[in-house]
Amino acid sequence: MRYYLLFFGFLLFNGFTIAQTDRNNFWNEEIENSSDIIKPHTLSTHPFGIYISRLNHNFNVRSTDKYSFSFEVSSGNVVLPYVKSYELTDPDDRERSKNQPWHTREYSFDLSKVPSKIKEFEADGVIRSYRFDFTLPITVNHEINFSLRVNSLDRGKYPYSVFTSDESIEWFHRNIAGGNDPFSRYHYGINKAGILYKDENDKVLKMDNNNFTIPGIDINYTFYPKLEMNEKHHIYLNFGAQLGVNTSKYNPAADFGISSSILKKMIIMDKNILSFGLSAGVLRQHIFEYGDGVNLSNQDFLCSFEGLINYKVKLRNHNRISYGINYNFQNSYNKKKDMDYIVLTGERINTHWQKTISHLYEDLEGWSAICTYSTKRFSYFVYLREDLNLDNAPDLQTGIGVKMSIKKS
Repeated sequence: MRYYLLFFGFLLFNGFTIAQTDRNNFWNEEIENSSDIIKPHTLSTHPFGIYISRLNHNFNVRSTDKYSFSFEVSSGNVVLPYVKSYELTDPDDRERSKNQPWHTREYSFDLSKVPSKIKEFEADGVIRSYRFDFTLPITVNHEINFSLRVNSLDRGKYPYSVFTSDESIEWFHRNIAGGNDPFSRYHYGINKAGILYKDENDKVLKMDNNNFTIPGIDINYTFYPKLEMNEKHHIYLNFGAQLGVNTSKYNPAADFGISSSILKKMIIMDKNILSFGLSAGVLRQHIFEYGDGVNLSNQDFLCSFEGLINYKVKLRNHNRISYGINYNFQNSYNKKKDMDYIVLTGERINTHWQKTISHLYEDLEGWSAICTYSTKRFSYFVYLREDLNLDNAPDLQTGIGVKMSIKKS
């Protein structure tokens, strides 16, 4: 947490001042005209997360005066070998488990007899996420965005998965970092596709090779307040609210979230813009339900945090190219304290075989590198995302997309 506070303090520090009034007015207008930071949906293609309307944080400083449409595709390689978990229910067993390291519990209980809640999970393949967005500006301070979520699963073969295929990732491990088959892909078999999760109530989530699903639609509202510090210090705030309607049979429920972002902009070399952003939000899951789904998460709230550094360069033809680094944090899908009472079993091929289920009780983190080229009407963007704590859900993720703006008549 201390790193976040340091980052926040740095964000608020005004290290660049423009003395001349006319020059300040010029840059106020320049920042307003180039305010749009194109940040893709860098949310992980997690086998559970794709069925939940998670928050995608907004780092813009105002609503544009144009309608905009965007389409993007992201691909994430997931490798989660089969693991079975037993959540102990007897108070004596729970106390005994709590005082043992997780990796020794399997040998301390007769799992065929001990009272427990049983879960089974395995996932392999490339999960693809397709996003269709439409943004409707209401005024300069208000906008509404509609986002359709579509997902698929496949084996990740060439030429559709140049970077996220099993072969590419294992080539990187063998030749650059990681060593030979560190996640046992070759042991279990490469180029496979399948997701199977059974919760404690014997309800099953299943995806097979080439399956498509439409998990839901998100409706986002954003308010951009006009404040004195906007022109004086180039510091901006926005506030957002999201209603996510999940339409799959695995999670027939609606979620509601709120978020807020603060952004500091600096002028570099008289033509470029350097931005530092910080955003936090919370999503309340299952504000109402319209079916009986799979228990994907026992957290009532999913809290998330994002940090962004973006450098936008103005080119001679007045187009712009920007480079960004994005950090994303989300609390665990399941309550951390429950891990004290869980016994994990599986094939102990490597030192992190248990991650398939244990990562559901850990916070998730990821770093994304983003590049965007923008013209007057179109913006083209690509990104690469890497998991920070190696949960392999996904291991590596890439994305590409385009955004088109149409001026309001």
